[in-house]
Amino acid sequence: MDSARMQPQAMTRITCVAHQVLERAVMDRLEAMGVHDVMAENARCVRERVRARALGLSGRRTDLHDSPVDIYQTTVPREAAPRVAEALIDAAELRTPGRGMLYSQDVKAYGFDEGVDKKVWCDAPSGMVQDMTLFTCILSMAGSGESLARIVLTFGVGVPVVSRGVGTGLRDRLGLLRITIPPEKEIVRFMTAAHDADGIRRLLVEEGRLDRPGGGFLYQTPIREGISDALMRIGAQRHAASMAQMIAALDELKGGTRWRTRYAGLKDQHEEVDQKTQRNYREIAFACSEGNAEVLVREAMEAGAGSATTSTADCLRAASSETGSALRETGILCVPEQASDAVVEALTGAATRANDEACRIQVLEAPAVFTYQRSSS
Repeated sequence: MDSARMQPQAMTRITCVAHQVLERAVMDRLEAMGVHDVMAENARCVRERVRARALGLSGRRTDLHDSPVDIYQTTVPREAAPRVAEALIDAAELRTPGRGMLYSQDVKAYGFDEGVDKKVWCDAPSGMVQDMTLFTCILSMAGSGESLARIVLTFGVGVPVVSRGVGTGLRDRLGLLRITIPPEKEIVRFMTAAHDADGIRRLLVEEGRLDRPGGGFLYQTPIREGISDALMRIGAQRHAASMAQMIAALDELKGGTRWRTRYAGLKDQHEEVDQKTQRNYREIAFACSEGNAEVLVREAMEAGAGSATTSTADCLRAASSETGSALRETGILCVPEQASDAVVEALTGAATRANDEACRIQVLEAPAVFTYQRSSS
């Protein structure tokens, strides 16, 4: 690999979550715009389902409903991001509640080409919301993904998307406790209003028991702009418009989500959670050829990364480029700001030595991180 390709670039990562039946619509639109590299990962979207009680009993019962979705990620020059995002929203009809969500995040990228037609390098009229944040929760215990998704839905925070991964590193530093913590991880992601983020973090830690050994890992990353899925509950509707439709309409009218602030009252509560929240971290995400993730993770941990969560994804290619798809290994690391340069240098060096032309690395701010910390006393 040419080391010049690993020079940093200011780019924007666009993540589109859409039902699996929309794959062709999404990929056709990306191909038409000249976007060549797209990472696709299988996941599930969790919503509450309301149904009548059995045997004709009065009242209703609520359970969780999973629907299969694909998580598409592409990274484009920042000048092209508004037009690409709007095109995907239009292709998948994401302004209709229940179709999916999309968000864009500004990243420092390594190993990327421009990968998009110059004709879309212009601003597009945006109806997306800008005051949003992304929560990423990496959980170890069996069923913890469903439990956390239920909490997110109960509090009306957002629509959670759950995928799977494998953890590396953390278990080896927990002594005998590693026996009870499996390497398999459930990754829960959801968008929410930025002004509610502190209160939501406190709720997730308390209700999800993330402050217990092996409880999990949670961090926040900023969203440049996005459009969320307001359909948190499915089932028979009693009114002409659902609550999800009304919320989506008000978000568009108000130009944001600040009007529905719900957690300001928690500002002075749960001080212990705030004291244990770690600040000024960086999310480092990478994608590499199959078989190289282990080497990259090992180099990153030797450079100061505490742990990593890896998974697999398909790299989909437009017909104008290579045809078909190729399997990729992806990884997520969350490291203190002061360690991020060393970890990135270790990753880029490992990719260069492995001559991995497929390697891509992205760095993004993670202003708040929470995980269990053993008391020093």
